[in-house]
Amino acid sequence: MDPLPSTDDLLRAMTVLGVDGDPLYIMQDLGADRRRAHLLAHIAAALVDRQEALETLAGLDVEDRADLHWAADRAAAGAGGVDRLQRARLAWAQHTVTRQRGRRPDPVADAVATTLGVLVELLSAPPPPGPVAADAVQALCGAADHLGSVLRARPEPV
Repeated sequence: MDPLPSTDDLLRAMTVLGVDGDPLYIMQDLGADRRRAHLLAHIAAALVDRQEALETLAGLDVEDRADLHWAADRAAAGAGGVDRLQRARLAWAQHTVTRQRGRRPDPVADAVATTLGVLVELLSAPPPPGPVAADAVQALCGAADHLGSVLRARPEPV
């Protein structure tokens, strides 16, 4: 038995969840596995959107959200699969930022995409031993702290 949902299962899930998009257009002339991947990506995006709205409505703070997602990730992927899910999410975010960037240089999008790529690499394998890797990780932490403080200090747009 295939542990992955069938195309029919995904079509039913889209209907039940009210996911926007025309499934026939989404599936186009794709092979069976690509059809399922495309449908599931649309469902996943809609679920993330709804999840964020419900977490806000429920008044969940950062700690509550972290606990919720940690528990859900462990249930879905097992204790050893949590890192894999985290890397996949970061990679998706990197791909989306890169796609939105367009063809012209964009310092913010470039910085975000590069940083996400570095984070994926750091989570994929432990950094090689030695002072250069330790210095690189320390520099990344320092840069992230500095950027966070600059962004928090930025006045709200009117």
